[in-house]
Amino acid sequence: MRTFEEIQASFNEALRRNDIEGLLRASDDLDGLSTPEARALASYARGHACRLRGEYPLALDHLHRALAMFEELGDKGGVAWTTDALGTVRMRSGDYPAALEYYLRALAMLAELNDQDSVATVTGNIGLVYNRIGDHAAALTHHHQALEIYRELGTTRGLARMYGNIAIVHFNTGDHEAALQHFQRALVLFEELGDRVSAALVIGNLIEVFSTIGQHIDAASLLQKLDDIQMDTPEILIQREFGRARLQRHQGDIVAARATLVNALSVAQQHTLLPTQAEVQKELRDLCQTANDFAGYIEHNNEYTRITEVINGKEATLRMAMQAKQREIDEREKEVQKHLAVLHSTLPKHVAERVARGEVVNDHYENATVIFLDIVGFTELSSAMSSQEVISLLDTIFTQCDAICEEHNVTKIKTIGDSYMCVSFDSVINAAHCALAMSRIKVRHEVSHSEGVLPVSHAVLFRLGMHCGPLTAGVIGTQRMQYDVWGDTVNVASRMESTGEAGRVHVSEAFALNVEEALVTIDRGSIDIKGKGLMKTYWLEHSTP
Repeated sequence: MRTFEEIQASFNEALRRNDIEGLLRASDDLDGLSTPEARALASYARGHACRLRGEYPLALDHLHRALAMFEELGDKGGVAWTTDALGTVRMRSGDYPAALEYYLRALAMLAELNDQDSVATVTGNIGLVYNRIGDHAAALTHHHQALEIYRELGTTRGLARMYGNIAIVHFNTGDHEAALQHFQRALVLFEELGDRVSAALVIGNLIEVFSTIGQHIDAASLLQKLDDIQMDTPEILIQREFGRARLQRHQGDIVAARATLVNALSVAQQHTLLPTQAEVQKELRDLCQTANDFAGYIEHNNEYTRITEVINGKEATLRMAMQAKQREIDEREKEVQKHLAVLHSTLPKHVAERVARGEVVNDHYENATVIFLDIVGFTELSSAMSSQEVISLLDTIFTQCDAICEEHNVTKIKTIGDSYMCVSFDSVINAAHCALAMSRIKVRHEVSHSEGVLPVSHAVLFRLGMHCGPLTAGVIGTQRMQYDVWGDTVNVASRMESTGEAGRVHVSEAFALNVEEALVTIDRGSIDIKGKGLMKTYWLEHSTP
């Protein structure tokens, strides 16, 4: 008998591939373990299998059972994922208010768990609800939000889903070219992943687009491909019959097209797919109009109107629920943005984003470059200045340092009194140009004299020191977070600065060897470095060979 972990892995794979048989095998194996965790996951697996087969009442039964068990176990992830699955079943059956309620509940739980992949999934699902009720702008907003998360995570399956979702919205708004592009991108990714169910659904959508724009040869070719796949889940079967009916209608075979649509309607009714029933009734109504079948037209139009009213009768409730939930989301987003603003004000941008995602930032770099800048004679300068003048001078200097770091992709670490520290984690050459630019900063300080005597202006000079090598970087603290670096590389860079000269960039031999083919360094000779002994050092020069 397989372990829980082994069965769970096969379940996850079956879930990714929409593999009904795989889900049912996993659920049977889980039943054999007879543990609370296994029973909960077995119900969850059966719920997904029933959803894929279009057995929505049975899917709801299994998923509600799974939800109760996950809640009893205190499994927050299980509760969140099951809530999302319940939303999907409700959406497929046309109960959009319930679907939205489940999705928003799942989204809040997954955000708290910092499960970004699932957050993207549910965000995309909310976009599907907006698309179903005709709010295409909101649908695209949610789909693109999900797409960006998937891009950041590098989740191919998620990207494929969002390309498909975005394509559907474009098709509904009449932008057929954009719809084709996005469907085709989705199809390539699903086929690469071996997800036959999702690929088949995209093919069905492509048939509809090609039929709509009059490319019937392309539509017929894809229909043959869909027939060859031989998959008969309700959604695929209905899509296939829709495509067939459109081609039959184009060929003038109204009788065959009507029989095909009646078959699709039977499947939709069997699985209580109200939105699909409405769509089929509308197609049948239009066929009757083409055939001058007045009685048939009235019959199908009445059914189309009735089903549409059943769905849209909930629209007011839905919109009120969406508005209330949107207010909650907006307030939550404001709090998140406040938190991000605080993080961005105290941490480098790329580090702040990692902290916001809940990561523990603890990195090691094999060859980072540390730069120290110090204001020459600052103690003497500041003794003749007011506190306001001291702050103004430091702000002027360090603001220019910040801009130079930004320009050369160097990360500011901190200021220590009148010293400035920054690090290049991936480019010694960038660090060199950054230090040279800092050494050229032009700032003048005016020293006031007694009454009647004009102030004297002095140029402010800097000492800079650099060294490259291994170091550790990370975030410390919780209330007042600080991003810092540690290691002997930091200490040596500090010694290079303190033993340097005004207006010059003093560097270690290790640094000089890293830039010798790109920049000019002048041998300074060996000097005694505190804690290191004699070290050969160099001056980094502004001129190039």
